[in-house]
Amino acid sequence: LAPRVQRRERAAWFAQLAEWRHENPFKYQLTDTGLLKTQQVIHAIHELSGSAPHSFISTGVGNHQMMSCQFYRWQKPRQILSSGSMGTMGVGLPFAIGAQFAHPDALVICVDGDGSFNMTSTELYTVAKHQLPVKIAIMNDSRQQMVYVWQKLFFDKRFIGTDNTNPDYCKLAAAWDIPSVYCDHTEDLAGAVERWLATDGPCLAEFKTVPDICLPMVAPGKALDEMIINRDNNMNSVRVMAH
Repeated sequence: LAPRVQRRERAAWFAQLAEWRHENPFKYQLTDTGLLKTQQVIHAIHELSGSAPHSFISTGVGNHQMMSCQFYRWQKPRQILSSGSMGTMGVGLPFAIGAQFAHPDALVICVDGDGSFNMTSTELYTVAKHQLPVKIAIMNDSRQQMVYVWQKLFFDKRFIGTDNTNPDYCKLAAAWDIPSVYCDHTEDLAGAVERWLATDGPCLAEFKTVPDICLPMVAPGKALDEMIINRDNNMNSVRVMAH
């Protein structure tokens, strides 16, 4: 069917999209203490890796997945590898491994959450065995944060199964002789990302982050004109968009 499809210019529509993006940009609220936000880390990864001529990014499933789509601005089709709405937790590292095997000279970045990474962290064996130069970034907020938010907003704050007991990810990487970087403060973020990206071969970075909400959000059974929005992205203050 592709040869039968005629290309049509949609300048007016793209101009409208650009105007909406300008008026309603994705944003987040920094902490007052210098502690890291997941969005902040992903934005820094984008800014400091953007010059790579050939790159791929993979994600697991969770808040970090949505925030990656908001703050890592990929430029080419199939440059981001993610499970979409299938919700397959743990796919971030296997996706990155596959991309690196297929494109050995590319920069391959895996942005993962602690909950998602824990499900397939044994694949560090594959990374170490083949010395794949995958760059792994774990957004460690010690929580299944997306599930926590849904329990808070839609299930009367009946929290269950959302607090994670995590290993020391840098020691886990060291067990496989994989270099690592640790960062938990804004002042150290740029330097940590630069060291992580500049490491020859594989490298794991653990970013200790503060749990946050990812907005906008469409609640179960709701339409797009009923999405939950908050220009400050404050977990404690959300509102539903009026019709």
